[in-house]
Amino acid sequence: MNTAITSYKRLCANGEIENNQKQEELIHKLTGFLQDNNKSFLGGIFSFAEKKKQKNCFYIYGKVGIGKTLIMDILFDQLRSNNKKRIHFHEFMVHAHDSLHELRKERQDNKDFLISKFAKKISKESKFLFFDEFQVTNIADAMILGYLFSELFKNNVKIFITSNAHPDNLYKDGLQRELFLNFIEKIKQESLVYNLDIDTDYRKKNLDLDEVYFISSSSVSILKINDIHNAIIGDLSTEDKIINFKKRDFAIKKFANNSARFNFDELCGIETSAEDYLHLVKHINTVFLENVPDFSNSNSNQQERFINLIDVLYDNKINLIMSSEKKVEDLNSAHYLRDKFTRTKSRLIEMKSKNYRG
Repeated sequence: MNTAITSYKRLCANGEIENNQKQEELIHKLTGFLQDNNKSFLGGIFSFAEKKKQKNCFYIYGKVGIGKTLIMDILFDQLRSNNKKRIHFHEFMVHAHDSLHELRKERQDNKDFLISKFAKKISKESKFLFFDEFQVTNIADAMILGYLFSELFKNNVKIFITSNAHPDNLYKDGLQRELFLNFIEKIKQESLVYNLDIDTDYRKKNLDLDEVYFISSSSVSILKINDIHNAIIGDLSTEDKIINFKKRDFAIKKFANNSARFNFDELCGIETSAEDYLHLVKHINTVFLENVPDFSNSNSNQQERFINLIDVLYDNKINLIMSSEKKVEDLNSAHYLRDKFTRTKSRLIEMKSKNYRG
């Protein structure tokens, strides 16, 4: 029978990944968690399962590039259930806010009732939720997460999370964070919290790079970007393609042959959100992003949008050609975004690789 650990070892044997004992240990822990919570999982029944108080969540945290997403993908693929869903946390929260908005139009009930109704709908569709890159960056998300997760747990939904932060550090320094502390305590109470303590960033280690990132001020860089752009679009003319959602327009700049070309300010210098980027990637497979600035506390809003953009591009395997004020590894950050930006830099480095770009 095909199991998670078997799949992991096969990837190692094929040379696709490098074996790591701590990753193996985590897979065994996750397999035990699955077996404890569902006797049909992965072909096993643990005799002690019913004697223990079962947790509702498995929360994996650790540094960037150490294989958290890889292991989650392996477990998801091996999970024998038709009621499972893997989703980037950004996308899930967009769906949550949209659904609550629609429910509110149907009837003017209090917020907790609407969240409970949404949680019941989710629980009918998915008994197992896999959230990759769990992070809380705004007060709107923070205000609904506590009650939403409580209701999901009440409906016996099992949740798997990867994050760069320990639960105690979620929404750190966020607006009105004291209102979020009950959620942190709830997630710790309901979760097996596991630190995948690995120092190696495999994204950096296993790279075969071509030149796709450039320095904005270099005239040679501009010529190279133009050459790449012309090679992709061929003889096609570009146009600003307008897409509409939620009664608003969004312009895909210089659209041709499933590619788009933006100046940084056109994509991150205006009021945009992860939802905008999720709609964008439905129409493209390559994006050019030019003149990315260095970041500091003075342009933190733009930096946060850039972080969201890279998350969406990465999760949807969109090719990126980019020019920036400094090399990716030398870009600075607003103080409160430093931890998140470390992950973004790691993803940007991986996105240069031939393995990412297929």
